[in-house]
Amino acid sequence: MSNTTLITGASQGIGKATALLFAKNGYNLIITARSKDKLEAVAEEIRSLGRQVLAITADTSDRSAGQALVNFLSNAFLK
Repeated sequence: MSNTTLITGASQGIGKATALLFAKNGYNLIITARSKDKLEAVAEEIRSLGRQVLAITADTSDRSAGQALVNFLSNAFLK
């Protein structure tokens, strides 16, 4: 996914608004949030804008979950 950005807390509020702004400006997204249902709704909204999106349910305020996210993304995209 080229021109891709990571947005945490993307299921509502500022995180959601930021994700939608990036999508409208041509970015593909990796979005995270604690609420799977809300996150998937945002992902569908982003897809309707013609952008690729990877939605990962995670509580990044939890250090181990944040580290797991970093490890996953490193292995998936930085090889």
